[in-house]
Amino acid sequence: MPSATITTSTAANPPTISAETKLQNQKQDRQRQLKRQQQINRLLPYLLTVPYIIGVLWTTLHPIVSVITGELKCRGSYIDENGLDVHRHRVTSYPLQRVELPLLLGGADTLSATRYRNGMCASIISKRIPISPSIECYHHRATDAIAFDIVRILPAMGPIIESAEAIVIVVGEQDTQHRLEEDKTYDNANGDWYDRSDMNASIMHMIQKLGNKETCPWLTKNVFIVSPVLHEGNAPIEKGSSTDLADAVDAFIASYTGSTNINVRPLPPDFSYPMIRSLLVLSDVPTPPYSFTNHHTEVRILPQGKGGTLPNLDLVFTTQLSFQSQPASEAKRISTVYYGDSEFRVHPYRELEMNIRKRLEILGTVGVGLEKLFGWKEGRAKNAVDRYAKDFGGWLGFIKSLVVGTTQPHSSALGHGIDSLTIEVRIPINPSDPDSTYPFIHPHYADITRCIEHLLRSISNLHERLHHSIAQYTMPSPATFVSHGEYIIPAILVSLPLVVRAAMLALRDISRFRFQFVSSVLAAVILASFIIGLWTTTFDWGVNTVLFPASYVFVIWATLKSANGIQSQYMYDEHSYQNSLRFAACLLGVYLHVPLLLANYSLGFPSSAFWSPLLAIFVVPFSTPMPIGKSSESTTSKRLKGLIYIATSPPIILVPRIFESYTSYVLVVYTPLHLLLLSLWLL
Repeated sequence: MPSATITTSTAANPPTISAETKLQNQKQDRQRQLKRQQQINRLLPYLLTVPYIIGVLWTTLHPIVSVITGELKCRGSYIDENGLDVHRHRVTSYPLQRVELPLLLGGADTLSATRYRNGMCASIISKRIPISPSIECYHHRATDAIAFDIVRILPAMGPIIESAEAIVIVVGEQDTQHRLEEDKTYDNANGDWYDRSDMNASIMHMIQKLGNKETCPWLTKNVFIVSPVLHEGNAPIEKGSSTDLADAVDAFIASYTGSTNINVRPLPPDFSYPMIRSLLVLSDVPTPPYSFTNHHTEVRILPQGKGGTLPNLDLVFTTQLSFQSQPASEAKRISTVYYGDSEFRVHPYRELEMNIRKRLEILGTVGVGLEKLFGWKEGRAKNAVDRYAKDFGGWLGFIKSLVVGTTQPHSSALGHGIDSLTIEVRIPINPSDPDSTYPFIHPHYADITRCIEHLLRSISNLHERLHHSIAQYTMPSPATFVSHGEYIIPAILVSLPLVVRAAMLALRDISRFRFQFVSSVLAAVILASFIIGLWTTTFDWGVNTVLFPASYVFVIWATLKSANGIQSQYMYDEHSYQNSLRFAACLLGVYLHVPLLLANYSLGFPSSAFWSPLLAIFVVPFSTPMPIGKSSESTTSKRLKGLIYIATSPPIILVPRIFESYTSYVLVVYTPLHLLLLSLWLL
């Protein structure tokens, strides 16, 4: 019986696949890859634009929406140990009239008539107000140009352990030197610091009160009150108190901390041993007389320091809550600065806030239409729009002051890790009102001093070494804030296009990247940026007219030279040079903006919102392969890119229109990205 033969395939002998089948499989793979690539290309514009738009819209809604709390409002007052204590006490009202001078300082008191002339110490020595002997006033000549008087107030009934912490209040006037030259009544030696301004008179009353253990038994920290001195004897010192006030704070901090600067004289040990925990600068800004258009008292609580630094948030809100407090004695609410005809801000840009509110008035008209359409309560939508416009303008002012605002007097204290802020006071005086002219004290000045005492009592009960708070925030208004955890999310969304573009290029084209070309261009950009930074710190001439044009020429030459040297004449179809350089530009943009967003959001967010579209979103579609340095791009597109590039050049857009000088941001972040953009648009 014949046997049947059965043939089986083994692993050693796999079934053969015909060449035709292989070609068909490869064709299917290419089709699938092409289809996947087409899907990614269709999805890419949404991945780039949608997060950016959401981030921008989310940011504009900060004043009325809080995702952290899930409420349709901005977060309210930040409450901590200090805030909990603010409402537990009240402070009595301060006098509204000066004390008459009982005796004159004459030739018998040579020291007070020369060394202390026109200063706070002269007013104390004049004995116009009975002040506790425990209060000492010391005249300190910090430098040849800056002198100040410093009053030391020790706790009357402090803890068993000697107080090791101090609070400093710096009192000064803006543009006092100009007023001093016009008003010769300041040239007398009769303790005129007390007569010079209502603010000084009220501060003198506070000094008297703080030195009394019966009226202020709660004081547990040393209090130093510093006032710049305008005169040394019969001659004015080289500077008044307007740069003045900032220079006085700088000199005080340097003298207190024992600066190694040989030009700054240190304070005596008795006036410099406690640790300064809080510093308040009380700045009285001269204001035009009271009129129909100028009748609001304006109080600015300014926490902004150099480089986006801020004090702990609790100090800002404790200050604001202290202004909201009521005096212990029966008084009309209108006599208090907060409940009277006053405006409170946390930024110095009143005109910006008013312009934003005016531009958004049209939204109020829309709100009225919505009220009629949906039958809402009359005024509800319009009031909401008005509130948003005010807070949005305030929020922009706060951010602007962190980025390009003038340096506040307390900035040097923030640089030493001391919680500090500046309180600017603008009070229009009505000359026809007898209660607002000498010897009377304007009620708002007296009430501001009462609020300062209220603030001292609130922050005097806490040992700051054990204290924790928030130091990264923005504020739409004095009563609301946006925390770091809130604003960092839309900031990430705005920066996301850079990450998406870099990731897409890396996944799709990394095998065709021209790393040697990119390295050459980056080396040229870094070298040009380094030379610009070195030049700006050494010389003051030729930066805009010589250095930047020469840098552009150098980067153009380096880009074309590197590309032509690495590859003969033509690019591949995938435009590997543009892809490689764009990947490097997006990656550099991410690495430069991430630390900037974490450290200084007010500067990092506008920068990221500016560079994300230029580097990642606005990409001209690839055309047919062309020689290096040439393109099938239209002439109109080339001219438009050239105009945009010139308009965004640092000498055109940034310095001095936005920044007064070439800051670290301009040299380290903006300039390298701008030079890299030139190489990218050149190809």
